[in-house]
Amino acid sequence: MRSKKFINRISAILGIIVMLLIVFAIYNHIYPLSWGLHGKVNKGLLSGEAIHGYDPVAYFTELRAVKGNENISFGYNDATWYFASQENLDLFKSDPEKYSPQFGGYCSFAVSKGYSADSDPETFEIIDGKLYLCAEPDIKEDWLKEGKTAIDIAYENWK
Repeated sequence: MRSKKFINRISAILGIIVMLLIVFAIYNHIYPLSWGLHGKVNKGLLSGEAIHGYDPVAYFTELRAVKGNENISFGYNDATWYFASQENLDLFKSDPEKYSPQFGGYCSFAVSKGYSADSDPETFEIIDGKLYLCAEPDIKEDWLKEGKTAIDIAYENWK
């Protein structure tokens, strides 16, 4: 009788752990790319905002991450993009592909490994005129160490 209660408790604890892992994965957009659960753009679950509300054009014009203004927004690829100025919005509208982060704004390192994962808009790199985001600085450094090979693999995985 005691062993059955013990097994039931262990099963309940394992069930809770699995549920927490699932919630963590969904919140952080972590899925194998092969599952096809990721959208074209990494956006907030409830807000629909791309790259956590940061201005994609500012990475190129100011060379830093700048939070966008809720009053200056544009719908593109089923996400809402925010901009720090009307000028940045106009630049984005003229060529959204130029200013959009690669891999929909998901973590570039994760995509190179075959997964989608949320990114930190403050952790970015511009390489050959393209914006790449990563989940955190250490991950970005690991990704950069892999060089062009990691970028090529990420593009192949993203197809």
